[in-house]
Amino acid sequence: MSIAVFIHSAAVLNAAGSECADLLGTPPSPQPLAFDATRRAYPLPTPRLASDLFDRKIQRSVEPQGLRLLHCTARLAPALAALQLPPARIALTAAIPEVDAPSPCWDAVQAIGEQPQKPLAQLLANTPPLHALTLLNSSVMAYVAEALQCHGPMGGFCSQENAGLDALIEACQQIVEQRAEAALVVSSSPNLTPALYLREPYQADEPTYGEGAAALLLGSTPSRTNPMALRIAGFARGYSADPQRGAAVARRVIDQALSLEKLCLGDVQQIVANPEDAQLMSLFADRPQDVRSTHAMTGDLGASALLTEIALALHLTHNASATPGYTLLVSHSRAGHWGALLLASETMEKHT
Repeated sequence: MSIAVFIHSAAVLNAAGSECADLLGTPPSPQPLAFDATRRAYPLPTPRLASDLFDRKIQRSVEPQGLRLLHCTARLAPALAALQLPPARIALTAAIPEVDAPSPCWDAVQAIGEQPQKPLAQLLANTPPLHALTLLNSSVMAYVAEALQCHGPMGGFCSQENAGLDALIEACQQIVEQRAEAALVVSSSPNLTPALYLREPYQADEPTYGEGAAALLLGSTPSRTNPMALRIAGFARGYSADPQRGAAVARRVIDQALSLEKLCLGDVQQIVANPEDAQLMSLFADRPQDVRSTHAMTGDLGASALLTEIALALHLTHNASATPGYTLLVSHSRAGHWGALLLASETMEKHT
């Protein structure tokens, strides 16, 4: 990258709490799902939106996953305003899972199952009005752009597997190619509805899902308010549906992410990876002590998992004991998607 991209600030919301520091606390216990007590997850209450940024009707018409995203985004408004940039120079990218059906529709399905002799009455009593069916993901980015004055390039990504990395890469490219001077990258996990569990047949190693959101503010210059700068130093993606080729694809993705800094894996001080993924952990079998993850604190956050981990990495650079070094974040999906992101923690003297 000829132009560096830095992470200025971050906001999170998950089962651990609403501050990045909460991710370092005691892991919460997963709760039984309302529609399936045999499964456990990390649900969240629907947050209330900041009334000074968002109209009250948005609280009533947007899906919970969108409200989580908007709640996190609002917390970055002061940091974004402090940059004093023209709205046209602020990009916006989002990782938002597709909404299979508005959450109240699942209430209707459950009600009809309980009283099958009255399907129409239960459908009308539990299905949201038509306007609520149309105000899903397509509106969330528009609400962000309007409230925070992000009128630069925009991009939305809906894949459950790698949307977070896609949104981050797109934001970086907009800054590197000088189409923007700053970028908001926002994300949300999917809602905990039956649809999430109907995507695939039940498996014994099914992940414990969680609800949450995360947002990052990126810029072409480091934040002057922090003692250390956190720079995006490299990234790569790969895919293989063949599990036998997974390790080879993963190594290629990792090598590519490290290549711009001319590093090898041994040069990386911290590795972020899901400890419950055996194939992923086999890549770091010789240094398991260097691997960390927020998975036990939040559950599987899907499209919001990567940004949550980045937010914690930024928080750790604020510690007085923080030292320069590299953090490698590696992700792997059941479908065979691999992703790697390299972060460089550097002293401010290097950028003055």
